[in-house]
Amino acid sequence: MEQKKFDDQEKKLTIADLSEALLQLNLINDVDHQKLKGLNEKSKEHPLNLIGKLNLPDRRRPGKSMAHDDIMSLLAKHWGLEYVRVDPLNIQLEVVATVLPLPYIKRLNIVPIEVTKEKVIILTSEPYSLSWIDEVRAQVKREIEVKLNAPMQISHLLNEIFVVQKAFKGIAKEQGLAGAERLKLLRQGKIEELDRLLERNKGKKLSNPDGFVTNIVDWLLNYAAVERASDIHLEPKRGLGLVRFRVDGDLRTVYRLDPDAMQMVITRFKILGEMKIDDKRKPQDGSIKREIESGRIVEMRLSTLPTNYGEKLVIRIFDKSVAAVDLDFIGFGPEDKKVWNELINQPQGLILVTGPTGSGKTTTLYTTLSLVATPDVNICTAEDPVEMEVDALNQVQVNPQIGLTFAECIRSFLRQDPDIIMVGEIRDLETGEMAIQSSLTGHLVFSTLHTNGALATIQRLIDIGLPTYLLNSSISGILAQRLVKKLCPSCKELTPADRDKWESLIDGEKIESPNEYYRAVGCEDCKDTGYRGRLCIYELVKFDDCIKKVIHAKIEISELREKTRGMFTSIRANGARKVIEGETTIEEILRVVY
Repeated sequence: MEQKKFDDQEKKLTIADLSEALLQLNLINDVDHQKLKGLNEKSKEHPLNLIGKLNLPDRRRPGKSMAHDDIMSLLAKHWGLEYVRVDPLNIQLEVVATVLPLPYIKRLNIVPIEVTKEKVIILTSEPYSLSWIDEVRAQVKREIEVKLNAPMQISHLLNEIFVVQKAFKGIAKEQGLAGAERLKLLRQGKIEELDRLLERNKGKKLSNPDGFVTNIVDWLLNYAAVERASDIHLEPKRGLGLVRFRVDGDLRTVYRLDPDAMQMVITRFKILGEMKIDDKRKPQDGSIKREIESGRIVEMRLSTLPTNYGEKLVIRIFDKSVAAVDLDFIGFGPEDKKVWNELINQPQGLILVTGPTGSGKTTTLYTTLSLVATPDVNICTAEDPVEMEVDALNQVQVNPQIGLTFAECIRSFLRQDPDIIMVGEIRDLETGEMAIQSSLTGHLVFSTLHTNGALATIQRLIDIGLPTYLLNSSISGILAQRLVKKLCPSCKELTPADRDKWESLIDGEKIESPNEYYRAVGCEDCKDTGYRGRLCIYELVKFDDCIKKVIHAKIEISELREKTRGMFTSIRANGARKVIEGETTIEEILRVVY
């Protein structure tokens, strides 16, 4: 593709340039053009990073937003370039890493991705700054083909090629030809051959493992942040190590590591988490608090597990920004938001947040506590483990081995003049009794249970031995929630409604089926999953006189459900409304509620 010549070959792309290009491509109107031009030009954020935040309407498909890749492709063509997405696993790292020195390409913010005898393909995010082409052509003695890419991926590729590859080369250098062969076999995916080579070189140790992996660990954490991962899984397998990220609730394989490199990375994390690095026979827990490349502070909970092929490490990432200033992420309706605010601002009572692991209970509790944590309030929490450190809270780590159980923590809290108590989980009768007694003696108590719904929570509390009269006199409200995947706005499509699926979803609720709703399709923006991000579906039960009248000692969930029908919006009905609003799919709601 012929590249345009610009008058100023050193000009950096600005928001005004981007706005003008979008206007010429008829992707925005004059009003949006003026809004974009008015954005702060002094912002450090690259203009091309704004594209994903613009939600530009797709004029070819009314009601939809344009995919990021579509916009980038049109802009690239407008500037006489070609837009390309790059899979790092398909790059010949050992070749492209030697084409140009790292300081040089960092200064120009370019990255080579392919080298042949005739040409070098180089990515840039600065279409107006191409004067370096002649200089690079002279250095590499090949033709230069320039392609456009987002600055975020260029930054990731720079780390991939020049940081991770450097560490792998260090491993290969120490182990001689065997190390180089291992790296080649690993990248080719020839696991059987790699196994045989590992067996021949069994027992060889690296002299300086920490020196090789420090940068890999930093790269891994930054990569996880870019991919919006909630968990990192480092899994030793036969002949290789897998790196998997959990994104939007699903696990994705993102990298393959040499087995020795995997063990060194795990050891590095164990050092950072203050865990015993020489004990690999039993599970361990640790935590890390760290600032990543974007400047965000993240807290991580580490857990190791011995497996057949070595230690497995799972890192759960907690972003402190999730403890937001409001509860909008739950998606409360106006009436439910009013009810929740009334519940959390009352002087006493027991409020329960329920749901399975990974349903967002921690986020809800921390955000709620941040809202009520005023300077004149004493808040004490008992957690196992303490997942996020919050200065406004007095947090205690439960330790059953020394007798510091949830119940014992509550007893100690009551001698500390608390206003609000948070109990990580009600697991047994003793903890339940202490939580209820605290709520009855003038304290506001928050806690969680792993149950499938608000009504199942009542049944669970009865099953562990708590009398119904105590439940009726102490519980103020129960919030049961789930996280479901959110439809990608760039590719979702309308489809005729399936009446049978709809009836299965609402389960007797009086919600009329729409004629059509959205389905997941898949595009580059969502990595062909059809979903991007997650949202909350919930049911909120306020314990009023009507609810209390139907609860008795031998009540079953089916009886509870029938007698309380219509008293609150069920989680199924809330999910059905999200389907009608085009936020998620009926298949996703059915997957979660079942």
